[in-house]
Amino acid sequence: MDTEFHYYMTGIIAHAAGFSTAESKTIATASEYTDENDEILKVKDRRNSKVYENYISQTMNILKPKQRLMRIYPIFHFIPGEPDADTARRRDGKMHLLNTTPDSEIANYMIDEAIKVTGETRLYRIGIATHAYTDTWAHQNFVGWFDYFNNIGLNIRPDIGHADAEYHPDWPSHRWEDERLVEGSVHNTVRFLAAAKKLYEKYRAALQNLAPTEEWSVLQKKLLDVMGLPFSGSSNWYQDNRMDTYRREAPWLGEFDEAEWRDASIKKDLMGFIINGCCAWREDVVPEETDWYRFQEAVKEHQQLAMDRINPVFSRIGVDLKAC
Repeated sequence: MDTEFHYYMTGIIAHAAGFSTAESKTIATASEYTDENDEILKVKDRRNSKVYENYISQTMNILKPKQRLMRIYPIFHFIPGEPDADTARRRDGKMHLLNTTPDSEIANYMIDEAIKVTGETRLYRIGIATHAYTDTWAHQNFVGWFDYFNNIGLNIRPDIGHADAEYHPDWPSHRWEDERLVEGSVHNTVRFLAAAKKLYEKYRAALQNLAPTEEWSVLQKKLLDVMGLPFSGSSNWYQDNRMDTYRREAPWLGEFDEAEWRDASIKKDLMGFIINGCCAWREDVVPEETDWYRFQEAVKEHQQLAMDRINPVFSRIGVDLKAC
């Protein structure tokens, strides 16, 4: 999934379930920022010389590994699921222990635990877990590791995640072919709507004492309208139309700005740059009260919780995820 689901649709779903507009925007921003948080920063507090280091949740170039690169994928984007799931049936009969499958046990555990959080990181944790949880639908039948299991067709792309499928799994309303599968015709509207329904149910469980803004039947019609006409091919058709619909349905969300939280917290140099990841907190903020800090703490909490569940799966194939 891309910004359209992780930010706009997630915000719409959160608000329909009963979160306020401000809460929904925080959840949606944390969900999408999980894909944009690829800067390793060392932020100095000039009041006491302490240095805060963040943890990345994405990398923009799989050919240039960053700090602990490989563990990022199964923790934030390709949570291992059930290898024998019906949705994972392949023409070659192969199964993989790390295969991502929709609504998997570990993915459920991660979002359920995020919902239980009571501290300042709660909404950010929900957003990060939402990203990982809903990606189990979009990224199904790929593993977050370098493995020929991910290979589709003849190409020179590395077999990591859905690199071979390019952006086809991520576009709303898109129809495409996954030639590895028994049921190879994929309609992303079906996948995304299934993810949206489960996500709405998770949010409603978190807000038991509050009435929903919209019932699922109403929200479902809205999301179908938002996703619009189906399309196929190598271009993301009708995106402008969909963006207009998001703006109309949720004007309070505004445009996603990946630098907003960071720039509201961190001071750049006089030329407007951050050099070699070194920077400082702005003088007019309390670091621990900023969205960027709380998001980064939520990233660390999410990865630690996920590691406890995912590393035992990797150990079965002889890999220590903590060392990756």
